[in-house]
Amino acid sequence: MYGYFVERNNVGDFPYTDLALERRRANTEIPGIEYTTEKTHLGNFERVKISTKAGAEYIGRPLGIYDTIATERVDKLDEVEADRLTDRLAEELCRIFEESDVFPGRILVAGLGNPHLTPDALGCESADQVRATMHIKEYDRRIFESLSCAEIAVCTPGVAAGSGLDSAVVIKGICDLIQPDAVIAIDALAARDAKRLGSTIQVCNTGISPGSGLGNTRLAIGPETVGIPVIAIGLPTVIDSRLLCPKCDLTAGEAMFVSPKEINDIVSSAAKIIGGGINRAFGIYI
Repeated sequence: MYGYFVERNNVGDFPYTDLALERRRANTEIPGIEYTTEKTHLGNFERVKISTKAGAEYIGRPLGIYDTIATERVDKLDEVEADRLTDRLAEELCRIFEESDVFPGRILVAGLGNPHLTPDALGCESADQVRATMHIKEYDRRIFESLSCAEIAVCTPGVAAGSGLDSAVVIKGICDLIQPDAVIAIDALAARDAKRLGSTIQVCNTGISPGSGLGNTRLAIGPETVGIPVIAIGLPTVIDSRLLCPKCDLTAGEAMFVSPKEINDIVSSAAKIIGGGINRAFGIYI
């Protein structure tokens, strides 16, 4: 595994995870938290729905729907399995848009993260796989209508260290100009269970806080900041190394977040599935 250090006092929740499923813990009787699971040919599909303030406080996540698709590690899927997972993600995106009462006529896809740091490059690489269509409508409305797709714009706002701007600020500015119906934000996540690295896709309708997994939380990207619904897609690429050692004292020492040595293949494979799922659900898919 590859890794890099993060000062523990910069991270408030240890052991940290971005997955609502892992934050649910073993207690299934918390009021306001609904949990369902379904076995599929791809693996497990699990849903955590938070409907009360008490439930949100317990899990530490906003009210909303958190769906996870757990499968084999994405870089190990064959072509047929990857295609099926892409299909399932497309179906889930359509479902969560419908349940969120959002009509996807115009969508801004935002690929978050640092393209120069492989474990954090998932959002940028996924965005590169999405086919933009908004310009087609502006160029020739008849051609656009023949495609039967949504208007899709794509951006990769980068990280504040490079631009001096929070991703939320960049996304809000674009939204103010193009007035999309929703944002689809894609980002790499942190997990508590190493088995989930590269093998679990989470889709939620509550937005996302970039950098939270590494204790560098930036301005959240959600309805409160960008003014419209935000659907977030993520896949775990890092884990706190102390979780790999059962006898380690999680309260001591520095946090070293690590990724599998095959992280390049994982990110590349996941990006094709996530970008393909968005294209298949709302855009042009070949």
